[in-house]
Amino acid sequence: MKRIMTILAALACLCACKKHEHPHWLHDTWSGTYDIILTNNDTGESEAHVAEITLTFSDDRSECVVEKGIQGLMAVTRKTYKIYMNENVFILNEGIYDSRILYSGELTDEGRLTLTWYTGAEVFSAELVAQIRTR
Repeated sequence: MKRIMTILAALACLCACKKHEHPHWLHDTWSGTYDIILTNNDTGESEAHVAEITLTFSDDRSECVVEKGIQGLMAVTRKTYKIYMNENVFILNEGIYDSRILYSGELTDEGRLTLTWYTGAEVFSAELVAQIRTR
């Protein structure tokens, strides 16, 4: 009985350490959608669309790939940024000599974060959800 209790205590400690070691907001991939207005090249009219954004963090959390696209269209943009992070917030920019904040993310809840970025004079914001990998 003592051995079983010791094994259970060791497993509980191991699980607790593992959770603390990798905070939930550091999932590899996050994705979400946001609304965007585009101009139709044929008609010149403004049209509402839904855009998708995906963040994929490198294993060492030094870089992040940002992919953006419009639902129903075939084009996707993809760019890699440098990451600066602390416990609840991260900032993406183009490198160590770049002081601009191109994207900023803040943990709002377990498995959710709010991402904010500028495109020209417009400010965009989207709620992203962690994509849990099943192995």
